[in-house]
Amino acid sequence: MLRTRVKMCGTTSARDAMAAVEAGVDALGFIFVKKSPRYISPDDAASIIDILPPFVTKVGVFVDSRPKDIIETITYCGLNQVQLHGNENPQKCMEIRRANQIFSICKAFRVGVEAPPIDFSAYSPVVDSVLLDTYVKGQDGGTGETFDWDLIARLKLDRPLILAGGLSAENVREAIQSVAPYAVDVNSGIEVAPGIKDHKKLTTLLQEVRRADQEKNN
Repeated sequence: MLRTRVKMCGTTSARDAMAAVEAGVDALGFIFVKKSPRYISPDDAASIIDILPPFVTKVGVFVDSRPKDIIETITYCGLNQVQLHGNENPQKCMEIRRANQIFSICKAFRVGVEAPPIDFSAYSPVVDSVLLDTYVKGQDGGTGETFDWDLIARLKLDRPLILAGGLSAENVREAIQSVAPYAVDVNSGIEVAPGIKDHKKLTTLLQEVRRADQEKNN
């Protein structure tokens, strides 16, 4: 059966991390962007990652950080995926990849009718997956807003798609039915406050994802 993977981003506590793992989340995102309300220090992220069981993907989220700083954080924390959520060009993605071949690279792009055009094909040789978030002028992501999913068909993506942007238990099933992404990335839609997760909302969202998968495979 084809299964939609789930990443919970904005992890800031061991309690939320373990609740996510128990609910069936595949990946946990740690945001190393100091201006973010969900920022976590490398020390705190490392302490959470240290208690995680095997087969949980640990994702570091960065915005226009220096490749040297990214590699140091990945190594120190024990991350196995990097998510680049800024204006990183293909050359910078390649520089990061050459520095460490162990982890995978996800490049995030903001999508919307007012978003500037993107040459996705230029990133194909240097990234492993593509994350689509909602374009809001002046914001790097985490807006809690959805975008028009019909726009995705025009983008001609050739890397696995991770769908983000305002996903919650109320709309994730529709999103999977409409887009059929490889994975969904959830954050504000399962929170009681920035960086503090609502475990009941998370469990309900996972149930809706599995329901959508079951319907998709019938």
